[in-house]
Amino acid sequence: MEFALLSPFLLLLALGVAEFGWLIINSVMVTNVAASGARFFAGQRGTTTPYSDTNTQIKASASSLKPSNLSYATSVGNASCSTDATCALDLNNAVKNGAVTSATVTVTYSAYKPLLAGAFPGVSNLLPQSLSATAVERVQ
Repeated sequence: MEFALLSPFLLLLALGVAEFGWLIINSVMVTNVAASGARFFAGQRGTTTPYSDTNTQIKASASSLKPSNLSYATSVGNASCSTDATCALDLNNAVKNGAVTSATVTVTYSAYKPLLAGAFPGVSNLLPQSLSATAVERVQ
């Protein structure tokens, strides 16, 4: 009798733990992809294709995610760059006069789907539809 009364609550608790775990796992993966991209991007001073190479690094780091649903933005200092030419110029100018400049990579994953969205219609409204992470590294 007691089990029949408590089992729905225990099942709901177990499913909630699973859903929260799925969210945390995906969030950590996006954060790791951003960190990997920022480390790589910060070391691209002196190359001609830093933006394209960073794109390749981000996609390679996101093996567990759907790479086609990743978008990213790069910046050097306070200036965003979205082409190889502007990123190369900004990275090369970043260390002039002994200044310390940071390289920033922001990654957004737009394909996050709750684990149990079909089973509980309201769950997808409570959880984020996309995950985003920003990582900053010093230009080397």
